[in-house]
Amino acid sequence: MIIYLHGFGSNGNAFKARLLRRIYPGINIFSPDLSIEPVKTITFLEKHISGQCQNSPCLVVGSSLGGFYALHLHVRFNIPAVLLNPTVQPIADLERRIKNDSGFDPQGIIGWNDAYLDEFSDYYHDPNEIRSDKLTVYLNRDDELLDYHIAENYFQQSGCKIILNDKGGHVFLNFTEILPEIISVYDRISNKE
Repeated sequence: MIIYLHGFGSNGNAFKARLLRRIYPGINIFSPDLSIEPVKTITFLEKHISGQCQNSPCLVVGSSLGGFYALHLHVRFNIPAVLLNPTVQPIADLERRIKNDSGFDPQGIIGWNDAYLDEFSDYYHDPNEIRSDKLTVYLNRDDELLDYHIAENYFQQSGCKIILNDKGGHVFLNFTEILPEIISVYDRISNKE
C-alpha cells in the first residue's frame, strides 16, 4: 500500500494521488482527506498504519505539510517514506503564510483555528531519529512557499537521500518525472516482504 498525504488546504483527491491511482492501478493507494487539526490527523494516521501496515508493505508519500506528517509516521513506525517539498517547521511556515500571503485566507479553510499551530510541536523529530536508509526527500529549488534550504539542512543531518531539482515549484509539477523512482522504492519494500 502507498499512503499519500496531501498538503495544507488540499484533499485526498489531489492531483498527485489521482496520478498515482491512474498510472499504477495495481497498487492500493490510500489518500485520505486530512483534518486541519494536527492531533486529529496524527491520531487517525497512526491508527490506520498500526492496523494496515503491520502485515503488509507500506510506503508513506507526503507533500508539504503531508511530508511533515509522513516524517512523523516514518519515525514512529519505522516505515519507509518519500517526502516532497516537506515542511520541517510547520508552525513558522504556516504563520508566515497566514501573515504574508494576501491571497491566502486561513478562515477560508473551514474550521481553521490559529490554536492548531501549537499542536504541531508534539510531532517534531530530531534528525538523528530518522532511519536514513528508509527516507528519501525531494526538494525543488524553485519552491515558492517553502525555503528548500531549511529542509535540506535539516535532512542533511540525518544522512538520508536528498534529491534537489531546479524546477517544479511547491506543487511539484515534476511529479511525473519522479514517479518511477517512488514506485521503485515501493517495489523494493514489497519484494522484501
